[in-house]
Amino acid sequence: MGYCEFQIPFFIEGVKVETAQMAVGTEFHEHAEKMEREIAVVVPLTKTELEDKKADLNFIREDIQTSFILEFELMHGKARLELLGRADKVMRQKETLIISDDKHTYNPSRHDFMKKPYDNQLLQVLAYLHSMYYLGDSVGWAEIPHEKKAYQVNIIDSKTGSVYKTYENVVGSKDAELLFGNALRFTQKCLQWDELVHHNSKARCKSCGYFDDCSKALR
Repeated sequence: MGYCEFQIPFFIEGVKVETAQMAVGTEFHEHAEKMEREIAVVVPLTKTELEDKKADLNFIREDIQTSFILEFELMHGKARLELLGRADKVMRQKETLIISDDKHTYNPSRHDFMKKPYDNQLLQVLAYLHSMYYLGDSVGWAEIPHEKKAYQVNIIDSKTGSVYKTYENVVGSKDAELLFGNALRFTQKCLQWDELVHHNSKARCKSCGYFDDCSKALR
C-alpha cells in the first residue's frame, strides 16, 4: 500500500518477482540468520516467563511466524483480512515489544534527511507489532505481553552490507491509525470495492519488479 497499489492484482494472482536488490537482501538475511543460530544459546520459553512483562526476551532471528487479522463490517458486506509473515527480529526489552526489520538499498543517502521510514517499510513493522506470534509447540499462537510497542527499521547499504541508518520509535496512536486505515483500504481494493490509485512516479515504476508486466507502468 505504501509503494504501489497496482501491485495488488499481482499479489492476488500469486505472481512473485525478485529484483537484484531483493536477491542481495535475501542473501544478507540468510547469512545473518545462520550466524545467529551458530552462536545463540537456545532456552525453552515458559508461559510464566512469557506472561511476565518485566522478563526480557530475545528470539532467534527470523524464527517467529506472525499472523495479523482484522475483520470489517462494510457497506458491501463483511470482510476478513489475514496477513501471515515472519519477522526479522522480535524482542521484549524493558517491557517494550520491539520488532526490528532490515531494508536494503543501493542508494542509502536518500535517507539522510528523512525522519521516518517509507510508509511501506513502516506498515510492515506495524503489522508485525499488532500480530499474534507462533512461539513454539509448547506455547503455540500467543500475544507477547508488553507495556509499549516500538520498531527499528535498519537501512542496509547493499554495496557494503553495513547498517547506514536506523529508524527507531515508540508506536503511538497515529501509527495505529496509519496501519488500520491502510488495512481497510487494502481489503477494499483486494475485493474491488475501491479503485486502485496510481502514484504517478516513473522512478517507482522503473524500480518495480512488475514493471515489464504491468499495463499501468509509466514508461
